[in-house]
Amino acid sequence: MTLEAAREEIDVALGTFLVNDFPTNIFFILELITPLSHKFGRRLALPVDKLDSALVIEVASGKLVHVSDCIKNIVIDLNGNKFYEELLPIKLNGFDIVLGMDWLTANDADIKCRKKIVVIKSPRNEPFMVYGEKQNKFWNHIPDER
Repeated sequence: MTLEAAREEIDVALGTFLVNDFPTNIFFILELITPLSHKFGRRLALPVDKLDSALVIEVASGKLVHVSDCIKNIVIDLNGNKFYEELLPIKLNGFDIVLGMDWLTANDADIKCRKKIVVIKSPRNEPFMVYGEKQNKFWNHIPDER
């Protein structure tokens, strides 16, 4: 799924947050893994480590992708709540990071799809909300009554 297509979906949430102090497009979706894009991984300038054994993962398109690398020491800052992560670099269509089912489950997150809100437990075990982008499809169709 592309970034533009995700903006039109009602069952996902996306927003821009800081990752290692870089503004980052983060996509919250019920995928099994939490990857980051190769391009964004290079931008972080962190070392790339080899996994003990390579993984074969299925991405949203149904395509199987072989992953043998990971990047550690990634700090995801969601509204002042810092999460320290190890992510798998893969090719992503317009997203920098996808926070998938593994991350959502580990952080007891709940996606409120229609409202584009994600409720997450902070590292201090306190719930907080992040608000994804909302697309107002009717905004351009409101007549200007001057």
